[in-house]
Amino acid sequence: MMIQAPANRALSGRERAALCVMFLASLVIAPLALPGASPGQREPLAIVFPPWVSADEAITRSLSAGYPVLRSGRSSFVVIAAPVEAASAVRPQGAVLVLTLAGLAGCLDAAATEPAAS
Repeated sequence: MMIQAPANRALSGRERAALCVMFLASLVIAPLALPGASPGQREPLAIVFPPWVSADEAITRSLSAGYPVLRSGRSSFVVIAAPVEAASAVRPQGAVLVLTLAGLAGCLDAAATEPAAS
């Protein structure tokens, strides 16, 4: 059995407010659910910069913050870095996120361009 809403019914003020609250909550909750860098981790990190930051600038900023850069990410503004000690961990200037690469490798890490040797 399918329930159909009237086609010409507009949303009430309460329904519009509820939609706005849900939208704003999703903007806050989604980034908080990403795996952030934590002390003592051994997984590589993905340092994400705004899209207008060039690859060279992203690498330079990551190196100057003390992160050993391993390679560029899937996009030019993503840098893959080795984990660092918590005491020396400083977010690079202009970085939007510093995330653990575990579980996000397919989204942030560069795709392999050559097949593995057999």
